[in-house]
Amino acid sequence: MKISYNWLKEYIDIDLSVDELAQKITDAGLEVEEIVAPPVIDDAVVVGYVESIEKHPDADKLNICSVNVGHEIRQIVCGAPNVKAGQTVPVAGVGAKLPVGIKIKKAKIRGVTSFGMICSREELGLESHSEGIWPLDTDMAIGEPLQRFLEKKQDYILDLFITPNRADCFSHIGIAREIAAFTGKNVKLPPLSFVEKKSPATQDLIDVEIEYPKGCPRYAARVIQDVSIGESPEWLKTKLESIGQRSINNVVDITNFILNELGQPLHAFDYDQVEGHKIIVKKSSPGQKFTTLDSKERILPENTVMICDTEKPVAIGGIMGGLNSEVTSQTKTILLESAYFNPVNIVTSCRKLGLISDASQRFEKGTDYDQVIYALDRAAQLIAEVAGGTLCKGFVDVYPEPLHPPVIPFEPGRVNRILGTALDDAEIMTLLKSVKIIKTEKGMSTPSYRTDLKEDIDLIEEVARLKGYDNLPTSTVEPVSIEQMPKKNDMHLARMRTALLETGLQEIFTNSMVSKAAGALEKNQQPVAILNPISDDLSTMRTTLLHGCLSVIGHNVKRNMPDLRLFELGRVFYSKGENVIPEQPIHCAVAITGNAEPGHWSNPKPLKVDFFDLKGIIETYFEKLLLDRLEFVSYSNQSKFDAHQAVQIRYNNKIIGEAGKVDSSIIKTYGFEKDVYFAELNASLLETLIKDSIKYKTIAKFPSSERDLAFIVDKNLPAAELLNFIKKQGGKILKDVSVFDLYSGDKVDAGKKSIAFRLSFQSDIKTLNDKEIDRIFKKIIQQAEKNYSAVLRDK
Repeated sequence: MKISYNWLKEYIDIDLSVDELAQKITDAGLEVEEIVAPPVIDDAVVVGYVESIEKHPDADKLNICSVNVGHEIRQIVCGAPNVKAGQTVPVAGVGAKLPVGIKIKKAKIRGVTSFGMICSREELGLESHSEGIWPLDTDMAIGEPLQRFLEKKQDYILDLFITPNRADCFSHIGIAREIAAFTGKNVKLPPLSFVEKKSPATQDLIDVEIEYPKGCPRYAARVIQDVSIGESPEWLKTKLESIGQRSINNVVDITNFILNELGQPLHAFDYDQVEGHKIIVKKSSPGQKFTTLDSKERILPENTVMICDTEKPVAIGGIMGGLNSEVTSQTKTILLESAYFNPVNIVTSCRKLGLISDASQRFEKGTDYDQVIYALDRAAQLIAEVAGGTLCKGFVDVYPEPLHPPVIPFEPGRVNRILGTALDDAEIMTLLKSVKIIKTEKGMSTPSYRTDLKEDIDLIEEVARLKGYDNLPTSTVEPVSIEQMPKKNDMHLARMRTALLETGLQEIFTNSMVSKAAGALEKNQQPVAILNPISDDLSTMRTTLLHGCLSVIGHNVKRNMPDLRLFELGRVFYSKGENVIPEQPIHCAVAITGNAEPGHWSNPKPLKVDFFDLKGIIETYFEKLLLDRLEFVSYSNQSKFDAHQAVQIRYNNKIIGEAGKVDSSIIKTYGFEKDVYFAELNASLLETLIKDSIKYKTIAKFPSSERDLAFIVDKNLPAAELLNFIKKQGGKILKDVSVFDLYSGDKVDAGKKSIAFRLSFQSDIKTLNDKEIDRIFKKIIQQAEKNYSAVLRDK
């Protein structure tokens, strides 16, 4: 939400600098993300006067302008469609540097020399887009630096992050109320002063009927005749442009002005296009179509609020108007709408339509139903001023069941119990009164614009916020110590998290809500769609932790942090059908990328991570959890992994996860190109395997003996399969087997490979002799030859 410092000062006396004000607003819970200072204009940009213009001889869209800059007349070639003789304009001379990075040079344009530039607001860094040059409304002397003109209008823009529950703060008046609460100043609402025609009355010109009060509890309207649609005055354009909004025409600009001044969305119809001169508020029917102002035909969700005349719909209530009743340059009579729409209905329709507007963003958070008429009158007054219209007498206000803010039961003593403070009742009431929360016989009465206040805990939060979180006096009462044993699964998850941290990984936390595309990364599971998503990027619950890991890696890689070892413990969600609670297992993900170790003087070329680094992390992880029956089985999962580098992770013959090299086509969608190795384990299943009690056995007193052997086997035989086979054949005295060499090349036959194993033999009860070891060693060789056609490499 962008707030203009100058605009804000029209509603409240501010004696704070913009930085002090930003700090106060942030302390009150409305974070100021950025303060945008006005650009400083080079003194070589001056106020000029266009003496005359003539067409360029070799370009239809260019004009040759003679521009007076005080001490001389300059020839400037200009292509702006709105340049005219007699205009006062900003002129950048040769050598001037503009805020957007342009340096002005003498140039020949189609054979005609140009000595400068007539500037637009965009080129001066005052707005994001301009349709033409900026005609100045000033009495400054020709040749004066433009910066002196701008200093009179100098403004700062505060870019605020406002939480969705604070709907009342999405306007300048709303922010003024917040400032009033912590400064003790009064908010000055703009006074209403207008003249109405004695006849005809608005009630004689328009009839309003609400058939769907659940979706639209209140609808009001005014009629304004004899308007002249055209360009907005400079004050109105300046205000809208200061917060990044483009001027459209004087009537539409006023509705946008009121939206940002009061937070009340309005809509202007061409009265003559409203058939039967009647407004009927209905709900849409299944499959109904409607063409909105952006010229798109939309299929309407059922129960969408529709504003209709006697023959057709003319707007989607609270979201967007229709092309068939828009205000055009031919419009002479305005039907002005001010209404209150049910937030639940608006948010549901917006998400299903995939259509979000400035109006819908306000309505879905909750607007002030008591402000409907004031906003209507304020807009009508301004339209009459800027568009030359006359107001018909009165207004129509259909409000079948008036809404009332809740009266909240409240015990001041509970504030101190919740906040741990020692505030007295009088101070609590004074703080609440500063935001118009008043004590009554039945409880605390809240203002209609504070839709976030529903329970006493909300009022307690207000007290904390208004007192200032840093200013809360603490109680001297000793805290009560409560010991509580953690749940068993919490203990197991804590062990799992600790084990992952001990392997050198960094923990990340990512959003459970993802885009539809990210929700489809796990092909074997049906994702859970969110009924009313806050955006398209957060429309589905995740089915895998891969999206979050890749998003974090992409973010860091783009910031020159390429070497990453990450893990996340979090829930995934699998749909089990409509009206059934989804399955929500906890998963554990590990993702690594970049270099295994950095380059240094003895090894200037860094070694990149590979699949075996990931495998080693998983093995170490299971060792720390004291789980030793781990297997990696090759399989194909081409939806996520490279076809040749993917394994299932099994423990005690149970599939517990998968690992592999992430497919490069997936990685590219995240905006970077690096090898990423990823493993995902079912932590909910894994925690059932962790033993609560740990058994230890004495370290053997007797020496061990090692033997090496190398088999030549089929190239497609997994080393893990042969390793597990050797373990089974070795019996109790074979304590450990490991692979120490893998070779496939010209010294072995095509289609073959050599795998070298190191076997460690040891007895718990005696020292083994060579005969005992040889017997087991030969058995292993014979069984390997029989079962795998293995050949000893030294034969």
